[in-house]
Amino acid sequence: MTSSVVYGVVSLCATNREFMDPGLLVGMIFTGCVPTTISSNIVMTRQAHGNTALTVVQSTLGNLLGPFLSPLLLQMYTESKEWYAKILPSDTRDYDQIYRRVFKQLGLSLLLPLAIGQAIQNVFPAVTKKIFIDYRLGKIQSLALLTIIWQTFDQAFQTGAFTSVQPDNIIFIVFISIIFYVLWLTICIFVSVLWLGKEDTIAVAYCVPAKTPAMGVPLSNVMYPSLATITASKIQIPLVIFQAFQIAGGSLMTIAFRRWIGCDKERKDEAETADSENVADNRPTRKNGNIENNVE
Repeated sequence: MTSSVVYGVVSLCATNREFMDPGLLVGMIFTGCVPTTISSNIVMTRQAHGNTALTVVQSTLGNLLGPFLSPLLLQMYTESKEWYAKILPSDTRDYDQIYRRVFKQLGLSLLLPLAIGQAIQNVFPAVTKKIFIDYRLGKIQSLALLTIIWQTFDQAFQTGAFTSVQPDNIIFIVFISIIFYVLWLTICIFVSVLWLGKEDTIAVAYCVPAKTPAMGVPLSNVMYPSLATITASKIQIPLVIFQAFQIAGGSLMTIAFRRWIGCDKERKDEAETADSENVADNRPTRKNGNIENNVE
């Protein structure tokens, strides 16, 4: 869904060659094709009192399928004869080479650490829990994500990617990122509430709209290694801008989701309290050697 929506907007923007920089248009397509993030989804779902287990499953599956599906979607959308796709190297149709580079890089940086981490967690669960909870080692993943975002912005400023595009292009990316996030969030919430509970709906609401620069940035470098640095930076700009707004939007949504969940919990607690009082009122009592019911 997300990739098709983004491609439709890009196609509309591409009708006027003077409107948008081609690197930003390709970057928008790239943003729509990468999978969801993991760490922030889990943290925000937990804070919003959603189904954290479902978020873990969705995010993990998305990132495992990402190296397979994202290059295929990107090739499908950029193989057109549109003028903005001409900035990409001519060897992008060689799927064998693309997947070889993708799985060599992402396999070593993502899939292998994930497999090792799961193995260690299952073999030494007590030690793993102590290290990650008592010593707060889980904060390293947030630091690693911030490092990727900082590196992307640093490269963009160093190469002049921001100054080489028109200011209204960046403004458009900012506003369209907000629109994309709100649109995807609204659609997944309204669809999910039809057949899922509130906790599961919250998990879906965090996983569907989110995009991960942790995979997107390395993937863009691996798929197009011969691109000029400034062009690669332009492709990555929409993704890191969208990441900023998804974090901000997701943080604000935790307040609304907690209130949404809290209303049901309050009603449930009140019902349980009323049931307990009724049971206590109807419980038989002994008076003067006789058993009497507290029923008026």
